Amino acid sequence: MTKTLIENGWVIPMTGRGTTWPDGVVAVDGDRIAYAGSKSGLPGDFKADRRIDAEGKAVLPGLINTHLHFVGAFNKATTEDAKKEGGNSFKRGILFQEDHVRKEHVYLPGLLHGLEALRTGTTTVNEMWWHQPESARVAVDLGIRAIVGACVREMNTGTIDPSRNERDWIPEVAERDLDDAVALFEEWQGAGDGRVTCRMAPDGPDRMRPETMDRCRELAAQYGLGLHLHCASVPAEQGFMEKAYGKRAVNFLHDHGCLGPDTMLVHCVFVDDEEIALMEETDSRFSHTAYLVGKRAYYPPMDKFYASKIEVSLGTDWMSNDMFKVMRAAILLGRITTGDQALLDAWDALELATMGGARCLNMADEIGSLEAGKKADLILVDMRTPWVAPVRPENVVADLVYNANGSDVTDVMVDGRLVVANRRHADIDEAELIRDVQAMADTVWADAAPLFISRPAAE
Repeated sequence: MTKTLIENGWVIPMTGRGTTWPDGVVAVDGDRIAYAGSKSGLPGDFKADRRIDAEGKAVLPGLINTHLHFVGAFNKATTEDAKKEGGNSFKRGILFQEDHVRKEHVYLPGLLHGLEALRTGTTTVNEMWWHQPESARVAVDLGIRAIVGACVREMNTGTIDPSRNERDWIPEVAERDLDDAVALFEEWQGAGDGRVTCRMAPDGPDRMRPETMDRCRELAAQYGLGLHLHCASVPAEQGFMEKAYGKRAVNFLHDHGCLGPDTMLVHCVFVDDEEIALMEETDSRFSHTAYLVGKRAYYPPMDKFYASKIEVSLGTDWMSNDMFKVMRAAILLGRITTGDQALLDAWDALELATMGGARCLNMADEIGSLEAGKKADLILVDMRTPWVAPVRPENVVADLVYNANGSDVTDVMVDGRLVVANRRHADIDEAELIRDVQAMADTVWADAAPLFISRPAAE
């Protein structure tokens, strides 16, 4: 096994607020961290086969993205301004995916979208979508750590409308997705030398019949897997839940045995105090997609989430996978919506993107910080740029979070393997991949052209 010594960097281990080593080292033995700390504390018997000079760079744990769709590459910049164009951003994005993106359209754009995540510092993703096992293939070929969720729904989600509290169920869609889930679990759990694991991902409590939600929970239990689902995401969801079942989304999930420490709830924009209390009581986990929901002009009650004992993490969803944007959005939009400048600071945001994600995924013993015995998932970030320098030692984390960008990540290690070195992926020709995905996107967008026609805002 290769022994690697990363030296001369500014090591930010995320083992406790304020702990940094300005001239630190990280020693890696195979796929595990052997030591992280000051240079003087490095064991004398550690003999490196490879040395990486991190001078002028921050060395920190790989970021953890707890909600992502690899297939989202085709949705970049197509939905964010839909409202002003007379459309609906949610419907435009979902209808496009439901009606125009086929299984053969998933792998290549997924590889590109996943490469964005990896190149901007994310080493672990909690992914979910249909068309499995394509996401698992993407994760294996990228070299990223991934929890791949088999998404199940029972409708064309694009038919959801803020003024419509009915659903048109399509049972054959659910049957197909459930079959795909079994195939994913049977064939891909533990793939990529154990980097790829699976989850059951019911699309949302309003997107299937109650009996189908029960089947999802039972299938997850059968395979010993957790749940990953959208919840209280859009205005129409709670209206439908109350009309159809006389209860709100989180209450419904609780009554169907779907809450708990193995459940990741995403978005949670339209939850009330009782629902937050239920999430806390059951130790359910929350992925806060700060950048995405901010674009939609609504926001979760984050002051109440932070005041609770609920484990909170950060996710990107699908338009951009740069977690630096999400960290900043979590700080800025949280402060704006609450008027509380102390709600979240840079250290808090970085903690959500590292150890917060690890705890939410029940992987805190393996990832999320630079500590001996943990997986060697780490990143190097260039701090000698005009937008970051000069660096005041006491403010290195604030400088990193507020001023650095995902494009400043130079090197990414996952499981002890340097999958990105000097901003280049070890196996993927980035320029060729971009050309291939652009050609595919042009074809798919042409097929979906009517969805993108601007209409007067009054319509």
